[in-house]
Amino acid sequence: MDRNGIVIGIAAVFSGITVLMLIVGVVVSPFFLLAALPFGGAAYLLWYQASGRLAERVQREAAGAAGRNRSTAGFDPGGFGARRTAEGRDPRERARRTRQNRRRARASATGEPTLSATDARRILEVDDTASEDDIKAAYRRKAKEHHPDTDSGDEETFKKVSRAYETLS
Repeated sequence: MDRNGIVIGIAAVFSGITVLMLIVGVVVSPFFLLAALPFGGAAYLLWYQASGRLAERVQREAAGAAGRNRSTAGFDPGGFGARRTAEGRDPRERARRTRQNRRRARASATGEPTLSATDARRILEVDDTASEDDIKAAYRRKAKEHHPDTDSGDEETFKKVSRAYETLS
């Protein structure tokens, strides 16, 4: 069961307790009417959280406060979710490009020759229309075949296979 389902279940239990206390309060003693208020409030807050309305309200208020306090360029109200920033790029895409640029810089600093996509496909023996899964499967097959720890392994060929995979991934 997911988290929202559990929270809604707890809210339903509190709602049931509230209704029961309201009935007892009318029949037996008004004290139970007062005791029903905290249970009703708790049920409402749990439902409000599980329905997502609490998060929406917090984000609206944060965006409103951000507009009053500073410019909203690049500000992510709500905070933790990966989403497109004001520049229009996905943060995961930006991180992937940063990793690629670091690999290229490291390769050029160490003097490793860079591979073209055509050469990389030829080394991995995949065609131009190969998907990422096909490329990964070809890389794993070639890596097992040429890994230096195997009997027929060749370190230079393994390095070429690894560079070809980095180029295509």
